[in-house]
Amino acid sequence: MTLILTQISSHGIIHATDSNLTKAGGSPAGEARKLFELPFLDAGLTVAGSYSVGGERMDDWLNNFVQGQKQANCSSLEQFATTLSQTLEKQMNREETKRGSMIHIAGYVRDADGSHPEFWFVRNIHSMDMRTGEYGVPTDTFQVAEDLWNRDWQRFDLGALFQQGGFQLYINGYTSGRISYRILQDYMAAFFTQIWQNPAWRFRRPTSLEESRLIVDLYIRAVGVLFQVSDYGAPVIGGSPQTYAIAAPKR
Repeated sequence: MTLILTQISSHGIIHATDSNLTKAGGSPAGEARKLFELPFLDAGLTVAGSYSVGGERMDDWLNNFVQGQKQANCSSLEQFATTLSQTLEKQMNREETKRGSMIHIAGYVRDADGSHPEFWFVRNIHSMDMRTGEYGVPTDTFQVAEDLWNRDWQRFDLGALFQQGGFQLYINGYTSGRISYRILQDYMAAFFTQIWQNPAWRFRRPTSLEESRLIVDLYIRAVGVLFQVSDYGAPVIGGSPQTYAIAAPKR
């Protein structure tokens, strides 16, 4: 598997992933593209899990799918996510669905007030053990849901959180890597806060989307180091981080 995350704040949206691929037997398989820009939708996409569809490499398949949706004048994230879900369900073979697939799609959607962010989650893994963090068994059916604007925005009062400099994080991938990222993030937040409290040192909190992207890049690299210094047969997470930042539209 891999590590994919989407971080959303008042500055914008950051898509990020590692680059490593691992063969079914657990041996290294090099690096590959797992992040795809969707400028025609003001959005981006990251993918984890099975790296083929109908025997075709996932990067080639997704690139063709994205270009096809652009040519078909796909005009909404919902339409894109729904079509992707239906197409994967039709074209993936049994072995590919058994490996599990999770795809983050996030961007900005126009509305009466200007625009708002949306996060769409496409997957054929429908459960998680809340005690261990392990995913349930993948199925042959794909689900698609919008988890930010229609669910978490009101539930967690994200508008107020964003005004205070906070962010919303969606993260998926290999269990130990995913949980390690969360732990690292918590400890580093305390570290940074302590450093920023010394004005003589002239360090400060990120004040732009690019500065926030640098922090995300740092965390992914740190998790990659954990897998390099481990007893795993291959660095399941690692390689060069792939990131894509989408600035929040001006109101």
